[in-house]
Amino acid sequence: MALTLTTRSGRIELRPPSAEYDAAVVLMRSHPFALRYLPNSPLTNTIEDVRALRLAILSDKNRIQFQIVTTDTTHDLVGSATLHRIDRARRSCDVGIMLREEYSRGGYATDALHAMMKHAFEEEKMHRVSFHTSDRNAPMRGWLEMAGAKLEGVLREAWPVGDADFMDCCIYGILESDWEQMVKPKLEERIDRLRSA
Repeated sequence: MALTLTTRSGRIELRPPSAEYDAAVVLMRSHPFALRYLPNSPLTNTIEDVRALRLAILSDKNRIQFQIVTTDTTHDLVGSATLHRIDRARRSCDVGIMLREEYSRGGYATDALHAMMKHAFEEEKMHRVSFHTSDRNAPMRGWLEMAGAKLEGVLREAWPVGDADFMDCCIYGILESDWEQMVKPKLEERIDRLRSA
């Protein structure tokens, strides 16, 4: 079933992956901005790579992928977001997001992640949502801490970088009680403030 999520601001929506955006996804996934904290991603992507990944994700029952698209007349690709490692028995999943550089720092991640977590906690009935990010990804770590996610641990030298280096992976978690009591109100206040500015 194709699932589209509306966002609180209405500036963007989260849509199922579409071949229409494969070329834009190639550019996004190959851009140094996106690759700096994703050491396991290939440095270059082709249309065939992106198409194969899109089809694999669509057939994976433990992953829900979205393309973040503007709702204006351009319907421009802002980025992608994923619920993955969905474990319905344990009521847990991971969330990941990637934005195009020109859409960073504009509140789009907050809007998209709010919609993703709202879906995870309120529709999928998850008990916990986790985020894995590089210890070097200060913008994402700062966002998670601002939102109220708890740093649950650091996997030392978990992600290879090239042939001889490794980076640490930070694991953040949000429980459904955190979502209701702190994270959701904080994000909604932030989105509303940006919308009225």
